[in-house]
Amino acid sequence: MSFLTDIKSMLSTVQNVYIGNMPSSPDNCVGLMNSGGYARSLTGTMLESPTFQVRVRNLSYDTGITLCETIKDLLHGHSTTKILVIEQQGDILDIGRDELGRPEWTMNFRTYYRR
Repeated sequence: MSFLTDIKSMLSTVQNVYIGNMPSSPDNCVGLMNSGGYARSLTGTMLESPTFQVRVRNLSYDTGITLCETIKDLLHGHSTTKILVIEQQGDILDIGRDELGRPEWTMNFRTYYRR
């Protein structure tokens, strides 16, 4: 099971969350994508530091920004059994509009994950 499954469970109040893709429908959705990470610890602790990106798409610019703020609050500084902590890297980035004119944003996070 991917650590992104744990991340998705932390977003249980957010609708239309997908792992690894952003389907063309529905118009309003959130995608969780692996984005690399940092080298694994050499101490044998099985502590990893993967990173991930949250991509948000919403027909309404204001609603989309509000959703981004909600997601930041749900993730930054929080943890699960395997995720020791989630750390936001940077802030909301407006990446423009998709091919259908829908506004999109991204946010990047680092995790400390116990495998």
